[in-house]
Amino acid sequence: MKNQKKLLILFIAILICILVFFVIQIYAKYLTTANGDAEMKIANWNILVNDLSIKNHTDISSSIVPVFPGNENISSGIIAPTAEGYFDLNFDFSGADVSFNYEINTSISEDSPVKDLVATGYSIDDGEKHNFKDFNETISENIMLDSNIKKRKVRIYIMWNDDESTSSMSNEADTTATNSTTPAIFHVDISFKQLK
Repeated sequence: MKNQKKLLILFIAILICILVFFVIQIYAKYLTTANGDAEMKIANWNILVNDLSIKNHTDISSSIVPVFPGNENISSGIIAPTAEGYFDLNFDFSGADVSFNYEINTSISEDSPVKDLVATGYSIDDGEKHNFKDFNETISENIMLDSNIKKRKVRIYIMWNDDESTSSMSNEADTTATNSTTPAIFHVDISFKQLK
């Protein structure tokens, strides 16, 4: 009987050791922890227009240079009724890591003495001119990340509209505008929006 008690105590002790071992293993699973930081590169959003960054809503007025080549009746470098010219917007997208859309809207400035200065069309990367059905239409394009387009040149064609059926200025107003010391002012609004 004494041997049986000793065996029983030994058996119980072994069971308690096994039970403690399993409890520690189970308990340890719940106490095991790990931590760390995931580092991710933030997408760049640095688009240049005529070599100026638009990141901080830059006024690019000084970089928009209208060109009026002139013709046999109008000197180059000036505008007059029927004068036609253009200006270029050179985009550099190499600092953008996302797909996006750009939109260009043009209009005559309220401060301009010439109210009939209009955009007549545009071309992309010295390609074919796309004429507007109406003046000052929106120019828009999606630039997809996988297209690998890093630069874009948009040429916008402008003219002093002197067509009586579509112009707002009379001959007297044209004459007054040509005598003004204030230059003609054409407003260009460019927006960039990330595509989702």
